[in-house]
Amino acid sequence: MKKLVILGHSDGGVPIVMDMAAEIFGCRSFDIVKNINRPNCPLPGELYEAVHIFDKEYDFDLNRSHSVQFGVQHGNVKYVLYHHFFKNFQIGRERYIDLIHSSSYFAPSASAKGGLIMEPLSVVSTMSQLGFGVTLKRSASVGHHAILEDFVNVNPGAVLSGFVSIGEGSEIGTGAIISNNIKIGKRCLIGAGSVVTRDIPDGVIAYGNPCKVIRENERWAKLNLEI
Repeated sequence: MKKLVILGHSDGGVPIVMDMAAEIFGCRSFDIVKNINRPNCPLPGELYEAVHIFDKEYDFDLNRSHSVQFGVQHGNVKYVLYHHFFKNFQIGRERYIDLIHSSSYFAPSASAKGGLIMEPLSVVSTMSQLGFGVTLKRSASVGHHAILEDFVNVNPGAVLSGFVSIGEGSEIGTGAIISNNIKIGKRCLIGAGSVVTRDIPDGVIAYGNPCKVIRENERWAKLNLEI
């Protein structure tokens, strides 16, 4: 891979994508396409060739042959970015590349719909189904027959047991444990270290041991996401 186009930018997301693309594909050149006016991301020294550029100034036609990936981590921001770049620049799901670290495990019978990021030591088990734009961070584990909808983000060390279902855009906090057969609704945030033993409805923040609903998830509620 000669170059990867990174859509959107966050200080945490961009360097992770750069390191993974370099390790997996030998990629050293990156175009970081910004859709909002915020400071450029701090980059990892002189390892890579990278340029920040606003989307309205970027030549998407000239770079049509290059794959893309998100430069952000949270599901709500990925959702907005995907629809922004699809609506304005016709960048569809087929353009998004998977970044799967060599130390991770993806079962032969599992499936994913593109734009997947699997950081080191993450696991996707037998017969699991992952939607588009899913991120599994360091040592996150997805059990057998799990269903993760689009834009789900599973943080480091979280454990999803068998037959778990996670709705669109939900985020599972670091070290959380989701018991067998649990259904978590869409656009939820499950707090770090939570133990989830009962189903969680749509659009809430929930945490604790046992995990309980605390309030509405403002990350989604404050945004106009019906694109």
